[in-house]
Amino acid sequence: MKLKAVVVVVNKNKAERVIEALGAGGLRFMSAALGRGTAPGAWSELLGVGEADKAILTGTVAEGGLPALWDILRENGFDDRNTGIAFTLPLRSVGGPATLRLLAGDLTEVAK
Repeated sequence: MKLKAVVVVVNKNKAERVIEALGAGGLRFMSAALGRGTAPGAWSELLGVGEADKAILTGTVAEGGLPALWDILRENGFDDRNTGIAFTLPLRSVGGPATLRLLAGDLTEVAK
């Protein structure tokens, strides 16, 4: 099973809606941190991060679940300018098969 770490930077006022939607779409082990600031001029326009108060959301998903998460982001306006940025990072190694199952959202072992 291949896992991806998902990072989403969104305007703070849209964070709660995006968190709920991504959670319903299969993003696991979500965490959120508040951020402030933006890239200078041209970079902020290019990245679509014009507002200063941000929420940085992270989580994990099985690679097969990524298309559904991208669809959710599009439904929440991520195709529009100044909405946010999202990207993934491959998780190549975790501490054992139980951790892998847990990060993938398989809670059956944990419940026992």
